[in-house]
Amino acid sequence: MRKFWLDDEDDLVLGPIKKKDIVLAEEKLGIELPKLYKKLVKKQNGGYIKRTVFPIDFSTESVEDYIEVDSIFGIGEDGILDSEYLIKEWELPNDLVLLNGEGHTWVAMDYRGKTKNPSIVYIDVEEEVEFQIARSFSEFIERLEEEDIVDEDEITGDMDIPNLEEITKEEAEHIFKTSDDKRFIRSVIINLPLDKDGVNWFLDQLIFLLDKYNSTGIAEDAADFFLIHHYLRGKMDDSKYSLLMNKLNALPYKNLKTLQMIDERERRANLKKI
Repeated sequence: MRKFWLDDEDDLVLGPIKKKDIVLAEEKLGIELPKLYKKLVKKQNGGYIKRTVFPIDFSTESVEDYIEVDSIFGIGEDGILDSEYLIKEWELPNDLVLLNGEGHTWVAMDYRGKTKNPSIVYIDVEEEVEFQIARSFSEFIERLEEEDIVDEDEITGDMDIPNLEEITKEEAEHIFKTSDDKRFIRSVIINLPLDKDGVNWFLDQLIFLLDKYNSTGIAEDAADFFLIHHYLRGKMDDSKYSLLMNKLNALPYKNLKTLQMIDERERRANLKKI
């Protein structure tokens, strides 16, 4: 088989496992893991992978042509043994063993009605959709492809590409206004450094982007921004905060679990003020 795991060590790589660890995991989950999965985790127990693109023949608000699978969970409490907890947390179907995901979307081995030979499913929690993407784990792994390197000129035309790790507000705003590549825009949003002095400027940018694209992906980024940076809530302009939250709640995918968590934080914060 082609080289599967990336060499870089990261937090997703769990401790080395032996056959007895696999047996104990199968007993705890009540299933038989695919032979190929067991072979892979014996070499490296989870982590980032080389081939991250999985072609699909369906589309949703947030994906088309392919889904990105950048890592595979290993065997351990921070890996597939967390499946039961995450299923409850994100209200996913029972009898899944999660392979990849972080809340909004998941790739999982589907053991519903069986204890071995699972198919592979893709689930979008926000859009409440589920698709079978492979009949087996082996088929899933075989169909993964390496990401093509896209010519930056195809994305941004004549625009100079800034170093996203050092991007300025001026560079980011120029990209938001001139680029039509939503993946590139989302990369800017994720990498943009933010402090209390820039939070209201960033609210303006998110409002602009939602008006421009009405995109699920950008909506996710906006919701994640509120969740991660809620400690800056006191610095946010109330009118801008309310406008952006109203826009998110008015979108077709308004049942974002993240939004529910934000609403709960806001409610608790308001109670403390009373």
